[in-house]
Amino acid sequence: MNKLFIISQMIIILLVIVLFNPLTNLLLTYYYGKQFSLNTKYFYKQIEAESSFRCFAYSSAKAIGVGQITYLTAKYMDSSIEQWQLWLPRVNIQLSAQYTQYLLQKYKNNYSLALAAYNWGETNVDNKIKYHQIHISSNINYGFLFKNVSETDTFLKTILD
Repeated sequence: MNKLFIISQMIIILLVIVLFNPLTNLLLTYYYGKQFSLNTKYFYKQIEAESSFRCFAYSSAKAIGVGQITYLTAKYMDSSIEQWQLWLPRVNIQLSAQYTQYLLQKYKNNYSLALAAYNWGETNVDNKIKYHQIHISSNINYGFLFKNVSETDTFLKTILD
């Protein structure tokens, strides 16, 4: 009985190590980046900038996990999601990739606007676009719009430069 208990505990520890390991998160980032047709270099940098691949990252804005996705955003992407599932790296990274893909479609495949929306919020980015009367082009870096939004400006420079 004691031997069985020790073996079961070792299996649980190994599963936790595999499931919540930063290397596993890195591989999942690449996998879901490809699956959702994202630029994997940018998606890797996005996740790295959000959490440094730490599973238990939590922000003051209530963003959870590796991709720093909020429960409301996750629900928007998948209405069946439960909040606790955002702590699972596979679920979190998949939803982050799905949301990034959605934002790219919304902003005509423009990474600077999609990433700004991921970081600062769609409504804020939409208001900037409307205020500056921007006609979105996929090949223009609109980072200049966010110079006065320090966190988003740094986020964009970290990923796109």
